[in-house]
Amino acid sequence: MNANERHRIADCGLRIADSPRVSPSIRNPKSEIRNGRAWPKSCLLVLALGLVLVPRPLLARAGSAREVLRQGNRLYGDKQFAEAVNKYNDVLVEQPQAVEPKFNKANSYYRLDDLSEAMDLYQQVAAESKDMSLVAKAKYNLGNCYFQRGAKQRDSNLQKAVEDMETSIAQWRQVLDLDPQNRKAARNIEVARLTIKDILDQIKKQQEEQKKQQDQQKQQQQNQGQQQNQKKPQQDPNQPPDPNQSQKAEPKPDPNQTKQEQKPEQRQQDQQQEAKAAPDATAREIIDTEQREKKERELLRQRGQYQEVERDW
Repeated sequence: MNANERHRIADCGLRIADSPRVSPSIRNPKSEIRNGRAWPKSCLLVLALGLVLVPRPLLARAGSAREVLRQGNRLYGDKQFAEAVNKYNDVLVEQPQAVEPKFNKANSYYRLDDLSEAMDLYQQVAAESKDMSLVAKAKYNLGNCYFQRGAKQRDSNLQKAVEDMETSIAQWRQVLDLDPQNRKAARNIEVARLTIKDILDQIKKQQEEQKKQQDQQKQQQQNQGQQQNQKKPQQDPNQPPDPNQSQKAEPKPDPNQTKQEQKPEQRQQDQQQEAKAAPDATAREIIDTEQREKKERELLRQRGQYQEVERDW
């Protein structure tokens, strides 16, 4: 099976009847010669009596139904399917129990792509006909209708298309039960299976694309959330929020402010900074001061040996 024939089912099996199933008591009076021999006079007498007993209106209706059916068949052969349907309707008015005109009418609807009407008629033929070969043809064509309807639904409802394909396979299997040698039905089953596989692959692909789109949308939402969080000031999650954070910060002390006006804590900090700034200079001053004071005490002691102490009395 090549690529072009992979999804092409065998065409609808048609059965164009030459005459409708009318009353079996009607026979062609022109058939007087059989196998080149004349009919016996007794047979001709019985035939004559039979013609007399059959009502003339019934003969007229039967002949009219045959002619109308032939007209419908000719229209069908000329691909004038709508006109053929009208002729088959006229035949069914005269012979409502005739199944072959109903089958041909279903074939005409199939050619007109009116699958719903064709399916209803094929089901009626399959249920009413006692001819198993005609029943097999009706089921075969019914399977074709389900397949065609499923193929049309591939653009709108893939799941419904699969269901119709599966129904078509069921119809063709019933054909094989009636006619195991029907190669067209067997081939159509394989075509339907391949088509179902393609549809299931298409469904899986659509589901993967939908999942991919959903994942992309989630990723975009996450990225937007991260960008918004980056714009906000960072805060330690383990640290409780500072209730005084919203309050205004205390003004910085004026650098020109005197030490007396500054707070005790600020003055102490300044002194410590000054002591750290020049530790060597302070130590030198202390040593010099002690030496100077020592010299002064020495001089005072020497003077005290020669001078009297003034007395206040």
